[in-house]
Amino acid sequence: MTESECNAVGLNPEAPSVTRRKLTVSYASRYPDYIRIPSIIMKGQWLAAAGFTTGTEVEVNVTEGRIVLTVKPPELVDEQLVNALAQLNKLPARKQKQVLALSGVAAG
Repeated sequence: MTESECNAVGLNPEAPSVTRRKLTVSYASRYPDYIRIPSIIMKGQWLAAAGFTTGTEVEVNVTEGRIVLTVKPPELVDEQLVNALAQLNKLPARKQKQVLALSGVAAG
């Protein structure tokens, strides 16, 4: 792979040995025909230490002989919108419908 083909920007190809893990590709059975398909299982506190906490979305880039997993940054949340929705949720159902109908008219 040439330097221009590499999509792993900013990664040190010779990472310290403490960050390396050894895995073996095993297999899983696919239902209903029970065909064996390749499987890799990763687990351990080292995942959380690397930013892969439970519930984190992960982007997977696959090239010949290489799989790169990258934590997807959380989407920015509009605090005003969250607060407005929380207030709307406190209203009775009839009032919620009125507000939603009014917001539909305002949105055009």
